Amino acid sequence: MLLTTEYKRGDIVLVNFVFAEETGSKRRPVLILSSNRYMEERQDVIVSAITSNTLRLLVGDHLMFDWEAADLLFP
Repeated sequence: MLLTTEYKRGDIVLVNFVFAEETGSKRRPVLILSSNRYMEERQDVIVSAITSNTLRLLVGDHLMFDWEAADLLFP
């Protein structure tokens, strides 16, 4: 039996990001962006990375002010 976890748009989950050199990986938080229908039909997910580095804001980045409510460890 295949065990699965149900995720929905807006959930914050931890995923493994592999280093570019493929020497290891780190667990990092991501925000799930894809709709439930998308994930059901494609068995795939679209996410956005979350970082605590607010000194380097890039185009499209957004500051998160309710980070504690999302159970994140850092702003």
